Amino acid sequence: MSGTDRVVTMAAFMTLEAPSGTVRICDGGFLKFDDGSGLETFESEHSVFGSIAEMDAFEAAFGDVAESASIAFHPHPDAVLTDWYTPALRDSAVKFWLGEVDRETGVASNAELLADMLVDVPAREISAEGELTLAMELSGRAERLFLTNQGNVCSERFHKSVWAGEDGFNNCTDTPVPVAWGAAAPPTGTSTRGGGFTDPNSPTPSLL
Repeated sequence: MSGTDRVVTMAAFMTLEAPSGTVRICDGGFLKFDDGSGLETFESEHSVFGSIAEMDAFEAAFGDVAESASIAFHPHPDAVLTDWYTPALRDSAVKFWLGEVDRETGVASNAELLADMLVDVPAREISAEGELTLAMELSGRAERLFLTNQGNVCSERFHKSVWAGEDGFNNCTDTPVPVAWGAAAPPTGTSTRGGGFTDPNSPTPSLL
């Protein structure tokens, strides 16, 4: 190999946009990469979140199920529990890359974004070796958009918000999970109600 040959190695690395700041971790040693914030350093161990203990393969999904994965960290032994375990981690962005690292410069290039995910459920667990771990269930950011359920739903609560005292939904059983539809309220001026009225042009009652 000549002196002008570059030695390139492959590395996996990730970012976790934690409430306390962005965590940048790689699978060994260190590297530099521009994740959108300029050239930043990724190391194998973080001062609070420690190192990656376990990483499951990404799982593709179909229909109304989001792409999923999970990851676990061995927090740094000197870190305070509340610094790495907090419900505020939920919905934090997590990104994974695979790229080429130049051994001379330590800069990663030609990086492929493997996954863009969000934290679903953070949990504090104890490993088989008795070590504290931070386990996080993840779901795909893009797929999460299709799980949003906002608006009106055909449910007892919404039904009674328009027709107070109407108990038609009380005996419904084996119904699927309500799916959002329509606007947040009925159109202005709409006041349709069940019942009867008398037509002034006819002596006989008429029903709606």
